[in-house]
Amino acid sequence: MSLEGPERLLYDMVKSQLGSNITMQEVERVVLGVAAALNLDPQLVQRVTAVFRAEIAPSPVDCVPRLLVDWGELPRVGHQVRPEFSLICPAYETRPEIKISVDRDLDHDENDPRRRPQADDKSLWSFHVPFRMTTGGLDCRPGQYLIDFEVSFREVPADLPRFYRCRIRLTVNSGNDGEGGVLEIDGDGQSVVNLQGCNLKQFSKVILKGSQDSIINLANGFGQDSTSDAPAATKPNTTFEYQLKVDHQKQGRLPKLLQIGKPRSYLDSCGFFFEDGSRYLVFARPKITFGRSRDNDVILRFFPRSQENDAHSGNISRTHFIAELIPEGIEIRDESRSGIELNYSVVRERISIPAIRAGEVTHLELGVTGTVPKKFKMEMVLFSPEDRDHLDELSYWDELVCEIVGGRLSRISREGLDASVNSVRYDRASSLEGEECYVHLFREAIIGGSPARCAIVLKNSVSQPPARLLHIDRSFWLETLSNASNISIDGMVVPPLSLVALSPGMQISFGGEVVKFDRPSQLYLD
Repeated sequence: MSLEGPERLLYDMVKSQLGSNITMQEVERVVLGVAAALNLDPQLVQRVTAVFRAEIAPSPVDCVPRLLVDWGELPRVGHQVRPEFSLICPAYETRPEIKISVDRDLDHDENDPRRRPQADDKSLWSFHVPFRMTTGGLDCRPGQYLIDFEVSFREVPADLPRFYRCRIRLTVNSGNDGEGGVLEIDGDGQSVVNLQGCNLKQFSKVILKGSQDSIINLANGFGQDSTSDAPAATKPNTTFEYQLKVDHQKQGRLPKLLQIGKPRSYLDSCGFFFEDGSRYLVFARPKITFGRSRDNDVILRFFPRSQENDAHSGNISRTHFIAELIPEGIEIRDESRSGIELNYSVVRERISIPAIRAGEVTHLELGVTGTVPKKFKMEMVLFSPEDRDHLDELSYWDELVCEIVGGRLSRISREGLDASVNSVRYDRASSLEGEECYVHLFREAIIGGSPARCAIVLKNSVSQPPARLLHIDRSFWLETLSNASNISIDGMVVPPLSLVALSPGMQISFGGEVVKFDRPSQLYLD
């Protein structure tokens, strides 16, 4: 593209200011600054920018999304503010997922539909974030107010980050500084501010903060001389570019897929078999049945086998009860002839245990007092997400993990999250030599040393859970958490934040405590 006249002049002026290792982002900032100072046509700026883009090879910095905010006019205490946000992300092709958090001391509507990003062009998204410089309808008090911006992408090119963040600070000083008020706008990183023609005399003090690379155009910013024939100053029109930073905290939480060697297995139930003979049977189903018959998911009988215990087992119905996930929590439905007691109270057909009871032991007895000579005793514990106030965030991470393994989030996982129930553990309280537990898995089963926090309990003392069990696309997956250490599968060390597909026969070592992953089988019924 050949340049002539004003285009050539702008090109030469910008070229003389550029260094050898300049990035395209820096070039655009300089072009905008020089063009604003010379009051050049925006179309001319675009053509000159295109020439530089053809000359300069893309750098990693140019792949970082860019955030521009057009405030329209400088925010004033007591007034409505409607900034327009523009997100430019040429290296990312998918729709960005954006979260804006306006300071809670500023009146705003978090569900305003204008916050939803709209595609203006390829890789260009824009949206508005209206708020008022008021608190509860009254003028906001002096102080600093924050607007947090977070953006993430589902599909990202290789070696590029997925999460970015930015914090915008609005500082309102005391009204004693003058009737016009004082406003300070401070952006993280480099910025471009165009205040050409702005009537800054309406403010007693204006504070603009930027780094040494910032460009601020104040042409005619304090109005024209009274004797001049120049037109009157226009209203403020301020535009900032805020630097997006990689959110390393979130980026560091992403697990990576690890191949162990065995082919992936498709199961909806499995077993964890410990060296001391104890075992955990896991069922990834909406509901599971308990009873004497072998047709049940969990077979309940008194052991060891004897004439007396066989007689007691006869009082357990073929299907005694059903445990099912419902929106209110876990429902226990009585299907027996001798009844159920829950926490020593008789169950009338059915009862639900809400997620608020997570971590508590619920006593479950098969057979109502007086109807059977000996009750079959069990204990159940519900496990809920630790951060129940941010279920949307948890759902987003669940979907990300599914995308990493190439699967989809299951319906039961979504329903478990909506009900705030990750899993349930059922323990036999008596009548069985060795230990056998049953885990009803919906979203995740934490593996660790605390019986109140972990569905699968390790015998070795573990202060923080090292792993969690997931069920994605009819397969079980082990995800090692960020604090995991000394975990190996079939002799291969598994680093933290890894995802491994589990297959029957695998030997998993948690700090020397060896567990065999296999198909489910119950003690004395193998």
